[in-house]
Amino acid sequence: MKIHELVLNKLLKSREIGLVAILIFITVILSITTDTFFSAVNLLNIVRQVTLVTIVATGQTFVITSGGIDLSVGSVLGLSSIVMALFISWNVPVGIAIIICLLCGTLLGLTNGVLITRLSLPPFIITLGMMSIARGVIQVITKGFPIMIESPFIMTLGQGNWGALPIMAIFMPVVVAVMHWLYNYTVFGNHVKAVGSNETATRLSGVKVIREKTLVYGLCGLLCGLAGILVTGRLNSGNPNAGLNLEMDSIAAVIVGGTAISGGVGTVIGTTLGALLMGIIRNGLVLLNVNMYWQTVATGMIIIFICALDSMSKKKGAGYA
Repeated sequence: MKIHELVLNKLLKSREIGLVAILIFITVILSITTDTFFSAVNLLNIVRQVTLVTIVATGQTFVITSGGIDLSVGSVLGLSSIVMALFISWNVPVGIAIIICLLCGTLLGLTNGVLITRLSLPPFIITLGMMSIARGVIQVITKGFPIMIESPFIMTLGQGNWGALPIMAIFMPVVVAVMHWLYNYTVFGNHVKAVGSNETATRLSGVKVIREKTLVYGLCGLLCGLAGILVTGRLNSGNPNAGLNLEMDSIAAVIVGGTAISGGVGTVIGTTLGALLMGIIRNGLVLLNVNMYWQTVATGMIIIFICALDSMSKKKGAGYA
């Protein structure tokens, strides 16, 4: 392994350890300053909220590592949810509706990838356009009203419990484990990191860059479809507002978790910790009765602060190397 790779791995592990330390510190503070933070109801609520962000953010990790960005994840999730609810309302078997939901998310993601690679346009522009298109289609289909469904199975996925643990929360560690393996121990994961580090050199080395970049967006879309299934069950409907602001939440989790916005370096575990940190902070601000507008300000300041610390640690690491 090259020296710079050893340094990067060391920095990522340090980032993950740092995030764990911050999580413990904030948890202790909130436990002291509030009476309900450590209640079972509140902790399970945090888990439910973080699950959806984490699932989508793991896909966003691959996208950002490849040197791209996906601003359409919230709208893709929302449209996938609406499509599934629509088919269920037409009495289509639930299993088929679930497959259609996953295909919808995957196809929208692949469309992003194809347009980005074939038109040679910035991912920011393409995915911003897809965000607008998907959200517009949602409004056309729903006219702004939820599509109610009657599916005990979907409701169980979103609202049911396995013992004390929400069923939807079980999906999070499974997705994280699979994505961590895919990111770190497969040829595809290595290609994604190589593309983000130096696309030209990776292409000259024989890697099919267009295929890899397209698959990255397809994978992200698939995870949006999965999250769409869970949010449909949680809301018991296809809600036209589902997925709003998820693009910012997922990007924040990825960046806070240690993935470089310039691409090439990242960590799925860090993304998971980043999502959990942001979820706990937002929950704590609510419990502390902080004004909702100041909550947004505080969240943004925290993101900048953590990323600034990360930047300084990387400079020190580079100087040490």
